[in-house]
Amino acid sequence: MAVVFLAAIFVSCKKQLLDINTDPNNPTTASASPELVLSAALQNTAAQFSNPTADARFAFAGLWMGHISYSGNYAIATENISYAITNNFAAGAFGSIYDNLEDYDFIEKKGAEIGNVFYRGIGMLMKAYNYQTLVDLYGNIPYTEALQGTVASKPKYDDQKAIYDDLGKRMDTAIALLKTAVTGSISGDVMFAGDATKWVKFANTVKLRLLIRQSQKADRAAYITAESAKLAGASFLDVDASVNPGYLNSAGKTNPFWGANINTSGTYTQDFYRAGQYLIDFSVAHDDTARLKSWFKKAASTGAYQGNYFGDQGIPNSKTSEFGPGVLKSFSQAAIIMSAAESYFLQAEAAARGWISGTPKTLYETGVTKSFVLLGATRPPIRNVANTADSITYTPTQSAAIYYSRPGDKETNWAATTNLQEQIALIIRQKWAALSLINELEPYNDYRRLKLPADVPLSTSPFSTGKMPTRLLYPQREYEVNAGSVQAVGTITPTTNVWWMP
Repeated sequence: MAVVFLAAIFVSCKKQLLDINTDPNNPTTASASPELVLSAALQNTAAQFSNPTADARFAFAGLWMGHISYSGNYAIATENISYAITNNFAAGAFGSIYDNLEDYDFIEKKGAEIGNVFYRGIGMLMKAYNYQTLVDLYGNIPYTEALQGTVASKPKYDDQKAIYDDLGKRMDTAIALLKTAVTGSISGDVMFAGDATKWVKFANTVKLRLLIRQSQKADRAAYITAESAKLAGASFLDVDASVNPGYLNSAGKTNPFWGANINTSGTYTQDFYRAGQYLIDFSVAHDDTARLKSWFKKAASTGAYQGNYFGDQGIPNSKTSEFGPGVLKSFSQAAIIMSAAESYFLQAEAAARGWISGTPKTLYETGVTKSFVLLGATRPPIRNVANTADSITYTPTQSAAIYYSRPGDKETNWAATTNLQEQIALIIRQKWAALSLINELEPYNDYRRLKLPADVPLSTSPFSTGKMPTRLLYPQREYEVNAGSVQAVGTITPTTNVWWMP
């Protein structure tokens, strides 16, 4: 496994020379093998989505959603705490996703060339996964003319809704291809080890997420009904879609989130991001001690869980919580692209809306359970009226059941809800919790779609605009190298909605 890792690292490093945003004239080398490119591509996707402390990527979403906060030991740039973002804000996301897309484009084309439907289907699916992320963040993007090198070195920006429609069709094709794939017929799959059944489940779940994103567009109801019908009888992701090439305890070769927080000597080094007080507040209010101690450690100087609110870095690091053992388990822990918990929450929402079959309550509770299991979250013994602790050692599954059965709690217990609106709010609240420090973009996407959780606090900074951005701005480099195309999109501001927002 280490050989696969090192080979993939070589391909990944070499890709820096082939990055389309550095030199659009050089496509992925035709002599590269699909297994090595696939290994590197999956690692890069996982690193992109599973490290909430990656400054140039998606840390902003974790901050805005209250999961993490800035350190109290630093003076933070006004742009970062005011919502007055610029073209340089999180600019690394745009280029790195297109770089990743180039790899998957190669895998898709190479699969077609050698007659391997597995590579072709994975390449097509993962391109759709990444393109959806780009549309969700930026709206109109280069699509039909992207990834073509000198053929289209200044690609036009396509309409975002049209891209979504095409992604739906391409996902259908990818699912059909993967259904015909033979398990074990490819190498380099560091996510599902060539298991075709798991890839089909993942593909179905990615398709479902594409439909869920459009839930608030009334004019898409007929489209969603028709597309959901294609998923009748489908199986969805029931394990974490996670990447592990054989991470090593060596600089640059550990799990990406681990390496951003803990060095190879085992010393905690992260002092720029700390716990988010909003997440701590919610956990305490709903007796979620199990996951709280998985997400964070108690502050060394106070023995208490403590964070900052976004925009207010008044509490120094010595009194705030570091990230905990549930999210930082080992240098060799898998990096998650999509968790099983997210899959079940997607299914719960779709079933509640009548789009797919299944019992929403059961799907919801399974989502909560999968979150506890992923974190290894166990609650302490329950104390009785005589203040004597019971002798039960609770498993993560048992701890989850106690949590989602809290009497009368509409933010944990399905039985406490009385209508669809409350059920959706419950699903999204617990999806927000389950994806804390796991995948920060999805809670941000749900918030833009539904304004849930409803009490997510805005920045407390005196410089705050008071309006959370609804999208990112195109990177400054796009205005420098592809000015005509990006300017043709028209005027864009941080509060310009992407097409699926209500």
